[in-house]
Amino acid sequence: MEPKGSTLVAWMEDLYTAKVKGPVTPSINEWKIIRKEKDKEADIVTTSTFSDGVLIFQVEKPFLAGKRYEVRGPAKQSAHLLSGKAVRSPLFDELYAYSGTDLGAVCTDNSAHFAVWAPTAEEVRLIIYEPAKTNAKDSIPMQRSERGVWRIKLPGCQHGLRYTYKVFVNGMWQESLDPYASSSTLNGQHSVVINWEKLEDETRNPVQPPPMVRKTDAIIYEVHVRDFTAHLHSGVRDKGKYLGWTEKGKTPEGFSTTIPYLKEMGVTHIQLLPVQDFGSVDELKDSPVYNWGYDPIQHFVPEGSYAVNKSHPEARIIELRQLIDTLHREGFRVVLDVVFNHFYIRESASLEKLVPGYYFRYGNDDLPSNGTGVGNDTASERTMMKKYIIDCLLHWLNYYKVDGFRFDLMGIHDVHTMKEAALTLHQKNPSLLLYGEGWNMHTPLEENQKATIEQAAQLGKKIGFFNDRFRDAVKGDLSGRNGFIHANQRSENIDNLAFYMRGSIDWSSRQKEGIFVDASQTINYVECHDNYTLWDQLKRKDGFSKEERIKMHRLATAMVLTAQGIPFLHAGQEFFRTKFGVENSYNAPVWINQIDWERRELFHSNIEYVKGLIQIRKRFEAFRLQKPAEISNRFEQLEAPKDMLFFKLHKNLNEHESKNLYVIFNASRQTAAVQLPDAGSYQVIVDDERASLIPLKAIHSNRIEVRPISAMILYK
Repeated sequence: MEPKGSTLVAWMEDLYTAKVKGPVTPSINEWKIIRKEKDKEADIVTTSTFSDGVLIFQVEKPFLAGKRYEVRGPAKQSAHLLSGKAVRSPLFDELYAYSGTDLGAVCTDNSAHFAVWAPTAEEVRLIIYEPAKTNAKDSIPMQRSERGVWRIKLPGCQHGLRYTYKVFVNGMWQESLDPYASSSTLNGQHSVVINWEKLEDETRNPVQPPPMVRKTDAIIYEVHVRDFTAHLHSGVRDKGKYLGWTEKGKTPEGFSTTIPYLKEMGVTHIQLLPVQDFGSVDELKDSPVYNWGYDPIQHFVPEGSYAVNKSHPEARIIELRQLIDTLHREGFRVVLDVVFNHFYIRESASLEKLVPGYYFRYGNDDLPSNGTGVGNDTASERTMMKKYIIDCLLHWLNYYKVDGFRFDLMGIHDVHTMKEAALTLHQKNPSLLLYGEGWNMHTPLEENQKATIEQAAQLGKKIGFFNDRFRDAVKGDLSGRNGFIHANQRSENIDNLAFYMRGSIDWSSRQKEGIFVDASQTINYVECHDNYTLWDQLKRKDGFSKEERIKMHRLATAMVLTAQGIPFLHAGQEFFRTKFGVENSYNAPVWINQIDWERRELFHSNIEYVKGLIQIRKRFEAFRLQKPAEISNRFEQLEAPKDMLFFKLHKNLNEHESKNLYVIFNASRQTAAVQLPDAGSYQVIVDDERASLIPLKAIHSNRIEVRPISAMILYK
């Protein structure tokens, strides 16, 4: 911003070009750019032109970031030359991008080293605060070092020190949190220094799960930290908190809740909705308003409202790690839902204050782009934004030992950043799950550079995608178009469904090009935290009885758990979770979003059915194929009556105990007879009401009847 009272605006178009707009006279020889340094001034050699009311300067040598430049004209006209669009030029990254690993506050027992990247700042000061006080205790100048990194070292252990950075950039002072800080005070008032060695006490007993053989072994269960234990009958004392997850709950009727319930279910990965510090919840309040948390402020810092001892900056770290450690000890893996595509408020984001205009994406109109729909898009294609994302992912991997990341609105990010993140993270842990929302958002990136589902082949098999094609084919879409479970489908829709059930990969015999290069890239689902729950969506359509809705819901879940790829369940889906018809419950009251453990009792039989399907998926590797060649050799679609899908999974000839599996889905409203392809006896392990590894019955003919709106699985 220009100094108060100025009538001119001057900015760098790039590092060789400056523009001046305002009451500029065409007599360009009376205008000049000077560089000010302490008490000295020097004229900059320029050539200038005047066009459409804009004075344009060209310089022989590039402007230097962090130096003060002024434009001066006749009649004492002057303006501070803002860094402007120059920070978004490739040359700026080339000259100033920093590759070191020491950004933030690195604390030991002997000292603390602070480093912040702010190349356009003329001055940076470390501001120190005492606990519970808003007035600064000290303001210490930092020293500029290589590539615009400012540094200072304080002697002694500074664990728990409250601090901020104060930067003078574009002619004004701004106070900012440390974007690399590991913790903060309530509501992100001040950053806090953490000495990680002091948090590694004897109460922590981290256990890492064994390596995964293949990613398709995963069964993901998505849940919000607060939702999981908030219900009156969760049986948990610390409701809605990280520590509530460490308690073993039961309903008043003695049914398991919390982690014991998850163990009974048999899922493998727990995906937590955002736990990065977000801005919509007031951490000072004991009963804050509800929010999912997709409005990040501090990406390296855990959300404070979920901590029991939230006034202590270390507590949010300790308590979240206890949640993760507890899940690990019980055999689960933990996936974090990370939100790098935008900040809660761009203007107040620490990255924007430190290097204005750099970290966010702009359109051709020079306004911030809004592909996210919330006012700003981060610019992952810029070197230091890419570094910020990857450094942050490594932070959560190294200090919290998480097992995967789900990327919110991944289509906002660029392909190169996602590929580099995947490569870096898998070098640390090859078993990590990485997947995200590959929606094509309206952001100013070339189509082939967006990390969308359309670029799945380019991104490679290390990165998965929520498969909305699978979702809509099974349950229908929000426009009202019906899915398979509604019946009355055309034959080509059934063939498309077979394509999705076999992993959405190339099907050369059908001349159908794959969406993915590997089945592990498809995250198969029919509901998640977004949009209506499946139960609520089914209730929106007239003409279905409650019994029919239950059967349709059960059939959809069976399809998720028997498709090639990675199955994804929304918490409570197994007991027909409802949000009482609220489509977008991101800020709805807790009673709408919470896991209703009374429904866990009410629909216990359906839970048993889903548990049985999970056991069957784990027992038979044919449901967890990954390589396209395997699937092509072993998946065979068979003839079936209208509104039915029938396929065979051929046994593995290299395994003596392997079985042929036969999967039948009947979406019609009538019992239908199906001709079985092979002679001999069959064992039924799934029917319309039960799913069990212990056979339910034997079939001694090559013909079987499948009940309406149901799944059937047999083996021989």
